[in-house]
Amino acid sequence: MPLVADGMRVGLGTGSTAHWFIVGLAERVREGLTIRAVATSLASAALATEHGITVEDLGADGLDLAVDGADCVDPSLRLIKGRGGAMLREKIVAASAARFVVVVDDGKCAPALHGRVPVEVVPFGSERTLHVLSTQTPVRFTARVDGSGAPVISDNGNLIADSEEIQLDDPAGFASILERIPGVVGHGLFLGMTDLVLVGHADGTAGRLTVAATPPGDTVGAGG
Repeated sequence: MPLVADGMRVGLGTGSTAHWFIVGLAERVREGLTIRAVATSLASAALATEHGITVEDLGADGLDLAVDGADCVDPSLRLIKGRGGAMLREKIVAASAARFVVVVDDGKCAPALHGRVPVEVVPFGSERTLHVLSTQTPVRFTARVDGSGAPVISDNGNLIADSEEIQLDDPAGFASILERIPGVVGHGLFLGMTDLVLVGHADGTAGRLTVAATPPGDTVGAGG
């Protein structure tokens, strides 16, 4: 049974995986599929429009389905997202969907979440916010910059910052710290939101992860 059915309201993610989902979905639209689409970034909206998908604002009725990628996935289907800088809109869209599906390659799956955790920070007082982030968590946060050294700005007009590499044995605890810091308006930890993970393998096969296991551990550890 196709993931996307006729008449669905579909959330379109951001990033390389979402790019190919949008392109593939556009082919089905050209073949006659009727959907309503909401994009998680200006880039995804532009791509969808270019390929003939009509994009609208997120309405009060929410969505039937949202499809996106992830930077890291653990066995409990918890995610780190935000490499594309759109995690706040991605989280709004994912939370608005009756079903949130994530598509990754098997290199993104890990026994525990690890990597750089991004946050979206309002410009006012951002230096102070980054200082507080770096003192109230085990790792340092720095503003993300582009190739020219200019700050990366989200579609919401906010700054993006990233933590140092960290292994999260207690993602919920780490998320709770981030959410208590004024100036942080979003973060890249998606916890308890994912309904299905589709995993692609190098040999061309694909697997499905639907386990919602009890999260292990209760500590936050810096490192690998």
